Amino acid sequence: MDRSAKSRDSHTAMSPLNDSPKTTATLKIAGILVVFSLFAFLAHGAFGRVPVEIDGRIALVGVGDSVAEIVAEQPCSAQPGNLLAASDRHVVVPGGGKPLVVRVNGRAADPAERIRPGDRVATLAGTDVVEPTNEETRVIAVPTEVVGSGAMLTLAAPGSAGVQRVVVGAVSGDVIARETVLPATPMVLRRVGANGKKVVALTFDDGPWPEHTAEILDILKEEEVPATFFMLGLRVKKEPEVARRIVAEGHDVGNHTYRHVDLTDVKPEIQRREIRGTNNVIRATTGVQPEWFRPPMGQVDSSAYREIKAAGLRPALWTVDPQDWRKNASAGAIAREVVSATKPGSVILLHDGGGNRSQTTKALPWIIHELHKRGYEFVLLGDLPSAPKSRW
Repeated sequence: MDRSAKSRDSHTAMSPLNDSPKTTATLKIAGILVVFSLFAFLAHGAFGRVPVEIDGRIALVGVGDSVAEIVAEQPCSAQPGNLLAASDRHVVVPGGGKPLVVRVNGRAADPAERIRPGDRVATLAGTDVVEPTNEETRVIAVPTEVVGSGAMLTLAAPGSAGVQRVVVGAVSGDVIARETVLPATPMVLRRVGANGKKVVALTFDDGPWPEHTAEILDILKEEEVPATFFMLGLRVKKEPEVARRIVAEGHDVGNHTYRHVDLTDVKPEIQRREIRGTNNVIRATTGVQPEWFRPPMGQVDSSAYREIKAAGLRPALWTVDPQDWRKNASAGAIAREVVSATKPGSVILLHDGGGNRSQTTKALPWIIHELHKRGYEFVLLGDLPSAPKSRW
């Protein structure tokens, strides 16, 4: 080997470019950028795209694109921070925190800055931000307490609303802290009814229903027994002739809401619409203004009670419930439960609607005959000695 060859080998071995893989990679990227830049320069008129490095990869971007445009259009390694709830730091708004940070050629970049061919763009994740909080004063709703065991509801104490101070998340609405300033006092509703006279009231819910209500009316007519039908507004609209027959044959009609709504689970405006809308439908169909109201599932709170009374209705529950609405309820079981549970002043709950009530219609004659044998007289709700004598 001659001296010149040895000199070249020695120079190559000592070159720092061969000693550093990182430097080699950098040179490769630089070479790629040069090639892309040359290509972009030659093709600029046709395509209008230039190469840049974004988070370590090469991408073609529009000529003159700003930092903001590139971040919006190109996939980036980093993402904006999230907006977090003040209560438990769960994410309320993904990406609602501080924006991601963009650096161009190692320095912080303004969003409006224009990118040039060969620029190196790096993105850093934005930080999470906790939502601000607000302090509010809120009303504590009047709680409801029901005492006694009769069927009729009367007001024993009106109750009063309370006041509380709460701290809530401005975006999430989560309650972070609360303090009672003035406690609420409950509205007390008293159930009254039991007395020594052997009279009972038959009541039917959820109708009028095709076939079953008519069958029940036939039985009541034959046995000369009056009843009170708590009707749904929607069912009255579907079966107007049956509703008119109930009134024509001397029975009472009651309001059971329009769609069988749990009044304790809806806002006051919905309570009002369900109650008053049903009043209107019953009156328009039968010519009779309902006198009684039975809340679906027997659920009533202070707000519902006020709406019931404001509509001019008397609230009534029940004292005997054989749960004839159950799928496995047989006529025999329904009749036995009613007869064994009935006492002077009882209000019996049965159903003429809401589904197949064939077992109820089979049980009804047996119930009437057995209670007659035991000396009971059937009356309308308003004729019970315990019934309130005024709607108000």
